[in-house]
Amino acid sequence: MNHREGPTARRGLRVACGMMLGWLLLAPAAEAQWRYPRGYGGYGWGGWNASDPAAGYMAGLGSYARGQGVYEVEDAKAQAINLDTMIKWNKALRERQKVLRAEQQKEDAQRAADRNARATEQSIEDGTTLNTLLAQIYDFDPGAVRSTRAKTVIGATAIREIPFEWDTEAITICIDQMTAQGALPSSLDGPRFVEEKNALRLAISAALKEEAKGNVSAATKKRVASAISAFHAKFVKEIPDFDSSYMESEQYFITLGSLTRMLNDPSMQKILAQLGSTKEVPVGDLIAFMHSYNLRFAPATTARQIDIYRALVQLLTQVSTDVSVEPAPAPTADRDGKKLQSAAKAAFQGMKWKQLDAQTQEP
Repeated sequence: MNHREGPTARRGLRVACGMMLGWLLLAPAAEAQWRYPRGYGGYGWGGWNASDPAAGYMAGLGSYARGQGVYEVEDAKAQAINLDTMIKWNKALRERQKVLRAEQQKEDAQRAADRNARATEQSIEDGTTLNTLLAQIYDFDPGAVRSTRAKTVIGATAIREIPFEWDTEAITICIDQMTAQGALPSSLDGPRFVEEKNALRLAISAALKEEAKGNVSAATKKRVASAISAFHAKFVKEIPDFDSSYMESEQYFITLGSLTRMLNDPSMQKILAQLGSTKEVPVGDLIAFMHSYNLRFAPATTARQIDIYRALVQLLTQVSTDVSVEPAPAPTADRDGKKLQSAAKAAFQGMKWKQLDAQTQEP
């Protein structure tokens, strides 16, 4: 597994295949202002100061926010994902993240053995403390539903200054595992698709290298998505839809395409812009926003950001205390990533390729 190195390396939450298991209906093309769609059954990001506590229930749902005119989703497809698969996805995602986070923390502990009294302050500055608090909140509140009840406010200006980054290591690793030799459906593992498989592996290799240093770039994400699309096009050409293996392979491509969409999602910037002239925001809204877009706290780089992090430590500590319940959730582990892969396949079972292919056309 690749990990970022250096004093400003990512801490705490290394992972999150944060997924937004749902399709969001677009605002009418005639509207001049971008609007965030409500999503499946209200499980999308509900907006700042949202009254609906279920509005960020699905981890990563924000990744399916679309600009105007990209594509529309049929109402019938909105029923493809139900609450049960949403809950299973959230649970599998957090379990896998917990394992990867523990491995990263073990490496961090070795590098931190010679630290002195500055260790506590450093963990605040590099985001480790805040990401650990978020992980604790998600352990007790995996859908970030109860957390939205936290009404202590934080300045909207401070939120806009937070250096967010996507928590996507688990997603990148999941894609890598699903495209490894022997992991593809048998109908795709033959010699006729060698060129497409090689192109896909090269693109994923580039994504893994970038992930080890921070986040997958938009350009590399597009390269992976294009490689998947080209592979799918060859598959459709070579395998007739009445073949007994067709549906298994088709679902495989849909799952890969859906996971790839999570790697870099700049649409979250539009949500931040919606803060507008708002002066204060409940800290519960911040937690729901980060959950919905699968974000974590990146290392602070300015004195102002450090001050914001110090204030947030107190706020998130209180939320963690408020959502904690007895008995504590039993520790679980997804050490080989199989549970996350299974949850991803089940979550996207009802989707169609045409609904995903538009992503390769985005700038």
